[in-house]
Amino acid sequence: MFNRLPLRNKMTFWYTLLTFLTVVAFSCALYLMTSYVLNEMLERDVSLSMQQIIAQIEDENGLLTFENEVPISKNTMYFITEANGSELASYGGDITLLDSIPVEPDVYRTVQSSAERWLLLDSGVITVDRFQIRIRVANSLSSNDRVLSTMLLVFLISIPLIVLLSMLGGQLIARRSLAPIGQIIHSADRIARGDMTARIPAAPSRDELGELTDTLNRMLQSVEATFMREKRFTSDASHELRTPVAVLRAYTESLRAEVGTTMEQKAELNIMLAECVRMQKIISQLLTITRGQEGQYPLCMEAVDLHAVAEGVAGTLAERLCQKGTSLAVTVPENLLLYADQSLMTEMLLNLAENALQYGKPGGHIDLRASRESEHIVIQVQDDGVGIPQDALPHIFERFYRVDSARDRSGTGLGLSIVDWIVKAHHGTLSVESKLGEGTVFTVTLPQSGNGD
Repeated sequence: MFNRLPLRNKMTFWYTLLTFLTVVAFSCALYLMTSYVLNEMLERDVSLSMQQIIAQIEDENGLLTFENEVPISKNTMYFITEANGSELASYGGDITLLDSIPVEPDVYRTVQSSAERWLLLDSGVITVDRFQIRIRVANSLSSNDRVLSTMLLVFLISIPLIVLLSMLGGQLIARRSLAPIGQIIHSADRIARGDMTARIPAAPSRDELGELTDTLNRMLQSVEATFMREKRFTSDASHELRTPVAVLRAYTESLRAEVGTTMEQKAELNIMLAECVRMQKIISQLLTITRGQEGQYPLCMEAVDLHAVAEGVAGTLAERLCQKGTSLAVTVPENLLLYADQSLMTEMLLNLAENALQYGKPGGHIDLRASRESEHIVIQVQDDGVGIPQDALPHIFERFYRVDSARDRSGTGLGLSIVDWIVKAHHGTLSVESKLGEGTVFTVTLPQSGNGD
């Protein structure tokens, strides 16, 4: 699923994830460092309080006293006992907590009272003149806890905001960075649809994408020049070949009609004549498709009665259908009007029907049907012939493409290319479905108004 996401979303995801991990790691490190520093400072405060208390304990005339002249922090509790266990002095609201905890000299411990936490330190046995005493000091951790809680709250609020901002920023950066790629895709799509003049807008920056844009534009310019030379050659060659082929056909027909021509000679002349007719058809179709792609074939748009066109196609193919034993059923409503070029619509239906006849099985059946669907006219030509392999379907509209050498080569190899051009010229769509051994159906969808709006 992740691999199917657009590159822009992937870049945003990784940028946001990296930002999130960086912020979380920094926050954790800052939190732990702050906690360590605060605890160290509190331990120094506890140790200092211990030293202040010791400094105020004196032996006055054989009596141990605690002067308490230097005030101890209000956040500090202390408990002073003599060696025999008697209390010398104490201070703190939770002082009873200090009575029940076992003594562990010179060890910092955290203890919990009913209201808050305390950092506790016990002294070892301290000798003051002839007296021995113990001191227990505890400093409140509430200040540290408030600082750490505030930091945690700030992190919990700021991290989602930072992640959100990084997501929006990452999306913006990715969109701006990948904008030239989107333009490349758009230009490539235009080229794929036959617009060889498409170019990629120049990138505003001179980074790798800018260099790629310039390189692709130079490549497209070279491809367009090559393509135009090929089309010009095809057009010129087709035009130049028309006269020689016409002369060959005329002489062949004249020789065949001469008195004294033997049957064997007539058979050979018939072969020559058939090839001349085939060559004339190829030349005519090459000129049609080349001029169409160059925009030099003006469309004569008018209201076309598809029923009449389909019946005319059926009449044209009647003799060939009879020879092959194939039936053609025309299912087109009367007065089904389409705004189009009538001659091109006739050629389109004729080429589709001829293709179905050529690759259909003897004694087979062809359906030519059309119907109105919303604002479109849908035309289908279906046969029950040999079918087309799935891997060949993307190529069948290429010039002179043949699925395999075993197929009938009597056609020109240009019929479906012309159909494809005619459909595009009328802003329609052309699709094909086929199963081997079951047949093929071509579907043409044309806007009824004759344009793609």
